[in-house]
Amino acid sequence: MINFILKLSDKILLTVFLFATGLILSVVFFIGGLPEQILILGELIYIFVFLVTLTISRTLTKRLRSLTFEVEEMAAGNLSKRLPVDNKDEIGQLTSALNELLVRLQTGVAQDVTKHREIAQAKTDFVAIASHQLRTPLSIVKWYVDYVVSGDAGELNPEQTKYLREVYRSNERLIDLVNALLDVSRIDLGTFSIEPEPTDLIGRAESALKKFLPEIESKKINLEKEYDSLPEINLDPRLTKIVFENILSNAVKYTPENGTIRVAIKKTEHQALIKISDTGCGIPRSEQPKIFTKLFRAENAKKMESAGTGLGLYISKAVIEKSGGKIWFQSPSLELLLNKPNPSRPIDQENKGTTFFITIPLRGMKKKVGIKKLMSVER
Repeated sequence: MINFILKLSDKILLTVFLFATGLILSVVFFIGGLPEQILILGELIYIFVFLVTLTISRTLTKRLRSLTFEVEEMAAGNLSKRLPVDNKDEIGQLTSALNELLVRLQTGVAQDVTKHREIAQAKTDFVAIASHQLRTPLSIVKWYVDYVVSGDAGELNPEQTKYLREVYRSNERLIDLVNALLDVSRIDLGTFSIEPEPTDLIGRAESALKKFLPEIESKKINLEKEYDSLPEINLDPRLTKIVFENILSNAVKYTPENGTIRVAIKKTEHQALIKISDTGCGIPRSEQPKIFTKLFRAENAKKMESAGTGLGLYISKAVIEKSGGKIWFQSPSLELLLNKPNPSRPIDQENKGTTFFITIPLRGMKKKVGIKKLMSVER
């Protein structure tokens, strides 16, 4: 825009120069005179016109350049700025129009932000209230089904037992979903607590793995473990187990029979590095940016397993980052592919597994005061 302003001033000078030349030629043609007189008159006209034009051009250029900088500042996001109106000419009218636009933009943006926050808060409050109210009836259903299946209410035939066990499993999935929704609301509201204490990180990993051993054995998954010697770290034991279970649950769920899962815990200079790798379905590249968002599940994962809340990774990321650590992933998983290459298929194809990386400072998690504890585990 500045280049345009300079070209505009050049055009003004050129126009006036042509006008002065035409004026001198008119004087010579109609009035005449001695060459010396014509030369002096021409010089005086040129000097006078040049000075007047230069003054006008400089003033115009300065005003336009100042307006340009002001508009660039507005474009950068400073909508509270107001442009000074020092004249009622065309530039002054343009400045007034820009000020009016600023007022409307600022009011609209403020309203949009406020409205967005109110809607987000209303959704979070609704999820928290609805989830809390659902927990009680679901717990009652669980208790009664368990009571009936155990035979305490009378003997059941095999078919009745089969149906009730299916009801029990479905109810368990609902309880997990409700717990996950409650945790998401606590994360969004910032009300969950982190209570670090000296914790055996490897022990937390083993405790989480124990839960999935029956499924690992039934699918004949090769489980590899690689642990460095680590001192106890100040961690919240419950949150640490939740993170392990969320990621291991997905690894076991999406790894096919005779696949491989590797859990490695390494000690670096200032951090504990956790790597959980699998040879499962992987995460499509087009969907990777959404993997840590709420309620997101990749399309290939939905085809393999219909059950799932899509909240486990969101909760894990929130826990790790609020604790001072980091979490990211790699898919395809080079951790296992490099050891077991398959030259018949390209490396960027799906079905090549995923590795999740987690770092936790050796100084431990940051304590966070809150009124609620997280309790969900992705299933």
